[in-house]
Amino acid sequence: MEKRALREAGCWLMSAEQSLGISEHEERFTVAVAQAIHSLIRANDALTLKYLRRRAFRHEQSISLFQELIRQNKIPSKESKVGDILVKAIHEKSGYEYKGEYASKADAEKWIYGAKKFIAMVSKYI
Repeated sequence: MEKRALREAGCWLMSAEQSLGISEHEERFTVAVAQAIHSLIRANDALTLKYLRRRAFRHEQSISLFQELIRQNKIPSKESKVGDILVKAIHEKSGYEYKGEYASKADAEKWIYGAKKFIAMVSKYI
């Protein structure tokens, strides 16, 4: 189950990267950010499924489940720094998805980079 979640995270990330080049409209950057955020959430699901045998049913739970992984020493505390991108993603998700928050190309690239780092970290523990 967790491997499937990790593969789905990779697909969301790939979709985010492809969104950068699919259109001339700048709205594609907001879409790319939203997809990168989904990749982060799904990658976190992979971790929590593996070590806690559950996943978040609300996006906000993703943060507390990630923190629980660290508290239980399922993943090293040094990874909490990489986990900061997950916290930011959860807090900003609705702005990009539902409120039409503007994202620039630089914003999209930054989110994609952060998602890649997070997925790479998750891959080490799956």
